[in-house]
Amino acid sequence: MSHKAIYWTVGGVLAVLLVVMMVAWDHNRDNAEAVAKADRLIAAYDANGIPTPLDARQVAEIFGDDGGTVCAAAGSETALGHLKTQIGVGGEFYVRPIVLTENVFQGLRLIVEVYCPENIDTVREFIADQRYAR
Repeated sequence: MSHKAIYWTVGGVLAVLLVVMMVAWDHNRDNAEAVAKADRLIAAYDANGIPTPLDARQVAEIFGDDGGTVCAAAGSETALGHLKTQIGVGGEFYVRPIVLTENVFQGLRLIVEVYCPENIDTVREFIADQRYAR
């Protein structure tokens, strides 16, 4: 078998796998459960006086039904510190003082209460250790 035949065979197999992956992947993050949790989150935000510029479908697309990156970070204080950097300064390489308002941490707490309540104790400890503008 020549080199060209091997390359074409491998390329064809990879192309078929790519098509199968694209068809099989579930891109629909805003399912009924996700929208219901998004409605609960929006209601919690409204009850605490935090503005919600997005509707339930948009919130569901961001958080899905599992809380996305917020819940992934909520179980670890190190990951929460990284999340603080992302929220406060827009990423790791943008440098400016981190001054967050109380409603940012309150919003974080509400997200965790709705999407991953098993991590609420870690988040409350994290929030209690933070200094923020009032």
